[in-house]
Amino acid sequence: MSNTIWRVITAAVVLGLVFPAHAHDPEPKHGGRIVHAGSYHIELVTKGTSIAAFLLAHDEKPLPSRGYQGVAILVVDGKSERVPLAAADDNQLRGTSPLPVPDNPKGVVQITSPTGVTSQAKFN
Repeated sequence: MSNTIWRVITAAVVLGLVFPAHAHDPEPKHGGRIVHAGSYHIELVTKGTSIAAFLLAHDEKPLPSRGYQGVAILVVDGKSERVPLAAADDNQLRGTSPLPVPDNPKGVVQITSPTGVTSQAKFN
């Protein structure tokens, strides 16, 4: 009997640890990939030489990009490419790469808030 109780307790603990890890996967609204970055979520969208990073709060609501700045450090043709990102429309930071960027590049997007707080999002 006690063996059965331990199995039930173990199963409850394992399920309790597994399911919350998948409880909150933000849904991309612009066709990119969303990654957690400090107090934010960042959706990275690349198209040709254009790079856009959309700022989102943890509740997935857009955050105005005014006063923010950033840099995208992405792997392009096997090399690291640094692209400055500046505040643009609504919740976007935008930049232009000198080379075409793949649709789902590996790299890091670093953003700096108007108060100087820096956050990073790693895209694999």
